[in-house]
Amino acid sequence: MKQISHTIIKILLIIIIINFAFIPTSEASFWGDIFQQGDDFIADGKSQGAVLDGDKMKKEIDHIYNILLALGVGLSVLVGAVLGIKYMFGSIEEQAKVKETLFPYIIGCIVVFSAFAIWKLAIEILSQIS
Repeated sequence: MKQISHTIIKILLIIIIINFAFIPTSEASFWGDIFQQGDDFIADGKSQGAVLDGDKMKKEIDHIYNILLALGVGLSVLVGAVLGIKYMFGSIEEQAKVKETLFPYIIGCIVVFSAFAIWKLAIEILSQIS
């Protein structure tokens, strides 16, 4: 038993060491360099004018919205299914625990889907303004 746990610890340490080899590195800069890069960025924006493509941005936002909505729906269905299975096949104590977690689950679903509705409403209103 000790040998197995020592082997598992060694394997985990090797995996951690290998992961550190692939962590991206960053460079430290002086304050003057940071401010100069910011000024260059602002100057590039002023010289090129409006370079934002509204249609392309709307497609990207819709893409992100659809991915997050699918994740929200999938996660809520999965959690609901797990709670339902626990309720159907659980003992009396487990059924009581499921009933206790049902109210926070419903509130969580309302919050998630309300957030997506507000996001979509805000995007629609703001897209008509500009």
